[in-house]
Amino acid sequence: MVDAAFLGMIFPLIFLILMLKGENRLLMAFFAWGLVAFMVSMTLNNWLAAGFQITFRQLTVTWAPLIEEFLKSLPLLYFLLRSRSTRYSVIYFAMASGIGFSILENFSYLLNLMESVGSLAFYMVIRSLTTCLMHGMASAIVGYGISFIRQYRIMVFPLLFGLFTLSVTIHSLFNLYINSEILLVRLIAMVIPFILYILGLMLLEGEGLEDGGTAL
Repeated sequence: MVDAAFLGMIFPLIFLILMLKGENRLLMAFFAWGLVAFMVSMTLNNWLAAGFQITFRQLTVTWAPLIEEFLKSLPLLYFLLRSRSTRYSVIYFAMASGIGFSILENFSYLLNLMESVGSLAFYMVIRSLTTCLMHGMASAIVGYGISFIRQYRIMVFPLLFGLFTLSVTIHSLFNLYINSEILLVRLIAMVIPFILYILGLMLLEGEGLEDGGTAL
């Protein structure tokens, strides 16, 4: 069922992408990549769970964050090779990939809960305000690193690795906390994405990254 939802979304998006121009096309392409990244991540996660007898909870705090953040961020390397500056900050492209990923993940959870009694609307709202935002902001962290590298050309690999590790750690901690049996811990997990989002907005406003990175 998830593959059907993926196909139902990706082809209309491709038609839209082909009609767009410039960085608007690129932004939507990153959103579409997020859908692809989810499908690949789901396949790899299922393979790991079956092959190594890993429980779902163990997977969500170990391999899954690493695989998902790597795949979501992979096309961002394009901006390290691009010589021209961008009208939009790399952070926007990174978040587009993360949000695309999270939307298809929402479909996956929704399909698994179709047999549940009662409305799932509230559940989807909560996921959209927490998990979806977490996916977007975790990717945005790597996007910020690439924006910084494009501007200052220093510590390319250490900075990139460090911020990627940070995004994986935040993702893993979020999954650990959101599945906790302690209500206060779950509430902390729900607040984390909002804090990251507000910090991101302040960063964009303060440093003017919305005007695009500096060319290498």
